[in-house]
Amino acid sequence: MIAATGIDVTLEREDFSLAVHAAFDERVVAIFGPSGSGKSTLFEVLLGFARGARGRVALAGEVVQDDSRGVFVPPWRRGLGWVPQDAMLIPNRSVREDLALGARRAGASAPGLVRRAIDVLGLEPLLDRRGSELSGGERQRVALARALASGPRMLLLDEPLASLDVPLRARVLPFLIRVRDELGLPMLLITHDPDEAIVIAHHVLVLDGGRVVAEGEPATTLWSRAVLPLSEALGLENVIEGRVASCVDGEAVVVTASGLELHVSGALAAGDAVRLGLRAQDVLLATTAPERISARNVFPAKVASCEFRDGSVFVGLDAGDRIVAKITPGAARSLELEKGRALHVIVKAQAFRRLA
Repeated sequence: MIAATGIDVTLEREDFSLAVHAAFDERVVAIFGPSGSGKSTLFEVLLGFARGARGRVALAGEVVQDDSRGVFVPPWRRGLGWVPQDAMLIPNRSVREDLALGARRAGASAPGLVRRAIDVLGLEPLLDRRGSELSGGERQRVALARALASGPRMLLLDEPLASLDVPLRARVLPFLIRVRDELGLPMLLITHDPDEAIVIAHHVLVLDGGRVVAEGEPATTLWSRAVLPLSEALGLENVIEGRVASCVDGEAVVVTASGLELHVSGALAAGDAVRLGLRAQDVLLATTAPERISARNVFPAKVASCEFRDGSVFVGLDAGDRIVAKITPGAARSLELEKGRALHVIVKAQAFRRLA
């Protein structure tokens, strides 16, 4: 587990300053924010790669840099496993050889670590293939296994799915979840995708301008008032958890913990637990229940909050599950929105997409 001291970073360099002071006990922490917010700089600092930066860095309670006292622990002694956006495999080496390079730091425990990484990430069929022969998803799995083979005390994942298209992301994501659940290593995950943060992480730090502007449980934090200015640009989605009750003719009925029934397009297996993503702008609102429409989801809700910002209104809704809708100010006036106002929510079955 990550020590309660979490991350303590205060760095200054000519072009950017960084101040991240966060205490957390959760095992998987997402670092979330727009481009230029300081996510990658934070990793550079933790890894010891931030040239020209001066200040203090403590990781899980251990001071690894303090320029006022002349302390600087070199990168190879920090015990961090790093998975960059680009897997950076050696093209003419086999997967087996690449994993052996990663295991050099692990000493006597290396064989067991390599075998565990191979098993968890399903790499046995790839061991004798060269890096140049692998798909993007396979390369990311090998890069993750190489980091695990080094015996790290913590994994740093720098947008590991960013370079993959949607089908490949869907194939690699279960392996990340398996690493999280089966290996128990603390993980820091950089992402600009709220879906990834909510599906993988237990805790989220939201950065903007090199500062933490919000933190907490992902599903709640990522649509809080403090994060809304960042969320619109990043395409924030509702994330709803439930279980598939039935599936007929390519349309599933998903029931949430609150009892809300959702009609979802797609062949889902009855009994499966699922997480569904829904964009705020795909949520329609009405004062009365519409009749004879094509949208398969119409259910009652009450207004919990309204946030007016930059030409749009974000409406927080209590429908048993919490949902946020994005509408225009004109629509908000027409609906006469106020806290407690009864409305009907309208969503097409095709608007949902499965996250996990």
